[in-house]
Amino acid sequence: MVRATALADVAASTRLPQDAIDHNVSGTQTVLSAAAASRRLKRLVFVSSASVYGNGNPDDWAGPEDEHRSVRELLGSVYGAMPPRFGEERRLHPLSVYANTKAFSEVQTDLVLRPAGISYSVVRYFSVYGQPQVIKPGSHSWVVAWFAARAAAGLPLHLNGGGHQVRDFVHVDDIAEGTLRALTGPPADRKTVNVGTGRPTTIRTVADLVSGHFPGTRVVETPMPPGDPLGGCAGTTLMQQVLGWQPAITIEDGIAQYVRWLKSTPAALPGWLRQEAGQGA
Repeated sequence: MVRATALADVAASTRLPQDAIDHNVSGTQTVLSAAAASRRLKRLVFVSSASVYGNGNPDDWAGPEDEHRSVRELLGSVYGAMPPRFGEERRLHPLSVYANTKAFSEVQTDLVLRPAGISYSVVRYFSVYGQPQVIKPGSHSWVVAWFAARAAAGLPLHLNGGGHQVRDFVHVDDIAEGTLRALTGPPADRKTVNVGTGRPTTIRTVADLVSGHFPGTRVVETPMPPGDPLGGCAGTTLMQQVLGWQPAITIEDGIAQYVRWLKSTPAALPGWLRQEAGQGA
């Protein structure tokens, strides 16, 4: 069993915290109770989120004995501070209602299923993208879908906070593969693993990649929304050990796939967005 359904939207969870608790906490408890009572269930995978890491901790950065420290310092001297790499053993720092529901449910999964003798694993998805994601009004999640849809409609791309936030973008096909491995692989029993590429990408870079498919696209800077972390990328060592796998689709190829799908699927561009584009013409 995979527990993936949730109010999976930071902005909506912030506006409607009780809804987030009802769906993401109470709903998960209902599933966990049923799983604990089952005599046939072999394993439950709880889908968590990289949002539980927030902006990370000081020890997410290379320490004095880190073998990669010299490389990080060199890159930092050229590009500025390097983004944190989140390892599964790090202390969690949720910054939003959504992230907090995920952090709570991770602990609850262990508290309910371990005494019942039910196998489980927790997967922390990093930034999922890819077809058939379709944008929702009032949301700032799914930035690849947002940028592609706005560019396709001839609208400017909004860089919240200047686009300096960092994300680890994982294509939905890789997400599916990683989840199946967590569901079926013996080493994943009672493990919490990241599902990410280990490659940090700024939101501004995503805007540039999308704009390359829609010449003439404008980019404007907008304020940072509440609960939006500066972010980082996945530590992938445990994922590779436990799942015996790593994602294969690059952000460049994944965006190109999404744009091709969007252009061939007119219904994926919402009417309300078309109306906004028409009003601005």
